[in-house]
Amino acid sequence: MTAAVTWAAIPQPTSFRAAGGLWAPVRVRVVASDSVLSREAARVEGELAGLGIRGAAAAGDPVLRLRLSPLAERRDVSDESFTIDVADDIVVTVASAAGAFRATRQLLHNLRAQGGVPRGSVRSAPAVAERGLHLDAGRKHYPADWITAQLHAAADVGINVFQWHFSENEGFRLESAAFAEIVSDERISRAEAAQIVATARDLHIDLIPSLDMPGHLRHALRAHPGLRLPETEGLETDHALDITREDPILFALALIDDMIPAFAHSTRWNLGGDEFVDFDRMAEYPALAEAARQRYGSEGTGFDLLTAFVNRIAAHLRERGLEARAWNDGLLRSERERLDPDVVLTWWTNWNAAMRPVADAVAAGHRLVNVNDALFYYVLGENAGYGYPTAERIWAAEWHPGLFPSLWGADGQGTVRQELPLPYPELLLGVSFAVWSDRPDAQTPEQVAEGIRGPLRAMAERAWNAGSALGITEFAALDAAIGGATPLEEERRQQ
Repeated sequence: MTAAVTWAAIPQPTSFRAAGGLWAPVRVRVVASDSVLSREAARVEGELAGLGIRGAAAAGDPVLRLRLSPLAERRDVSDESFTIDVADDIVVTVASAAGAFRATRQLLHNLRAQGGVPRGSVRSAPAVAERGLHLDAGRKHYPADWITAQLHAAADVGINVFQWHFSENEGFRLESAAFAEIVSDERISRAEAAQIVATARDLHIDLIPSLDMPGHLRHALRAHPGLRLPETEGLETDHALDITREDPILFALALIDDMIPAFAHSTRWNLGGDEFVDFDRMAEYPALAEAARQRYGSEGTGFDLLTAFVNRIAAHLRERGLEARAWNDGLLRSERERLDPDVVLTWWTNWNAAMRPVADAVAAGHRLVNVNDALFYYVLGENAGYGYPTAERIWAAEWHPGLFPSLWGADGQGTVRQELPLPYPELLLGVSFAVWSDRPDAQTPEQVAEGIRGPLRAMAERAWNAGSALGITEFAALDAAIGGATPLEEERRQQ
């Protein structure tokens, strides 16, 4: 790399105008112009010390100044945009503390990669508001320290959402105050959860709880078999809540209420809604067919019941100040019930021809998060035909936040392109990478951390910039130069 012209950070800034030379001080004074930025000033001062750059000793030593933009009077905490002007001193101008955090990561990346920060001017703002990481910690237990480390590693490259999936068919791994009988032996305690929540908040990561229902509940329902969907010969029902009766639904609501206190700062919640039953054989479940007929008449289907359940859970969450999210595969398929338009759809797949296209969601006014399973599903053991994501595949697909999973075409393959072009509609909230622990013993937590690093960084780069000006070779070199062990992780170890 040529230090004078290369800005060595992930994600790359929106623009960089080089002035020549590197800013590489031995000492530096960090100054925050507003108390809103005090935490970020203290944080980066400690991180610079970890890189051998000590605090200023003389009046003439360089200054790193964090200041709020004159236009930041509204204090929009979600505004991550920033400018960086590098001369003898550095001036970082932001609209929020989150922007200061993003900007200082850029400086640290350059220092780690090439020992200095190129002089010049940087301007940057994300193409989409959300860049997420979903973790299936229900099938596999991930220790609290490991989750905390991943939050640090993800925040280092601009990930600002962490979706914590703590319940699955194979386990329920967050301590429960009201339902101790459903909790797995290997689990996160409420005290550990509080530390994870605090870490996420400190790193400007929005933590989204993910409690999947009415499917994916086998482990929880093992202790409450009377709440299951009735057995149907040849079809699995032991994982499915009986949404035709009130008592199982009240159990679901009570379970949510028991978990909410663990996430004091969360404003969003993923309720699931996916893979409730075999959707291709929905009409073959007698309990669903009969209940749908009674409630909706001859045109009613199990999809109407599923949609009504999702709407009820969403209303319950809304009353508690939480925005509802749900996976897309079983939704927008009802005849009589209309899905609550405020439910955000986390769009992971269109592998089945009966699944509705993204265009239907847009037409219905649903906000979307793109979790493209063809590129961003890290499925342990490469179960269900998934291959581990790689940066090379992401680049080869020319992926950007508006490129969704392909539709199932007439040839029986996912070949029909689904794309929201620039400028992105406001309905496109962002994107997410997803770790699914289908075969939990296939990798250790350490192997998972190493495996996701490259593709997660690739998503972070292309999500921030709606693509990338870098080629894959340039990106790979930059990824290697920045390295895996970050000052944030060093800070964590020293706590």
